[in-house]
Amino acid sequence: MRITGERVLLRDWVAADDGPLRSLLDPDRPWHRTNGPYFLLPDAEAMESMRIGILTLASTESADLPVPRGMLAIVDRVSDALVGAVSWYWESEETDWRRMGIVIYDEARWGRGLASEALALWTGYLFDTTDALRLDIATYSGNPGMLGVGRTLGFVEEGRFRRARRWSGGTHDSVVMGVLREEWEALRERWVATTT
Repeated sequence: MRITGERVLLRDWVAADDGPLRSLLDPDRPWHRTNGPYFLLPDAEAMESMRIGILTLASTESADLPVPRGMLAIVDRVSDALVGAVSWYWESEETDWRRMGIVIYDEARWGRGLASEALALWTGYLFDTTDALRLDIATYSGNPGMLGVGRTLGFVEEGRFRRARRWSGGTHDSVVMGVLREEWEALRERWVATTT
């Protein structure tokens, strides 16, 4: 599966992603310090387990993968380089509450709008393939990039748990930003996508 935007492509994982993943998942990469670092930074064993899980997805026949997909690779359309991933998980399956995630592994590509476009494509895909009433993201006040992506997409700050994260010698707010299906329908025309 491929969802093509103007600058990024979301696609299923392929075996050729193994080489870049070995570098991009390195525990010393900067993305680990913004992606929920208060849960403790991952070690090499955890990242190897993640890499193997992704490669398992890459070796699965497309017809056997779920719809909606749980995770897709983010690829830069200009260079064809693997730069990150989008995902979703159940915040509450019983109430059909889905939470999305995004990470740009390659810090050299931060601040270029790739995450905003990728999350817009992912949001559209999840609304198109489910009957979800809402989608959201969760981050913390120490991750201005993720907060900026939410604002750029028109997500509404729905919850701010003040001083919820004691970490790295200070405290940070926990922040949830969401969008309702009808809100996204009004916003999505800004984000052109082709799904194949």
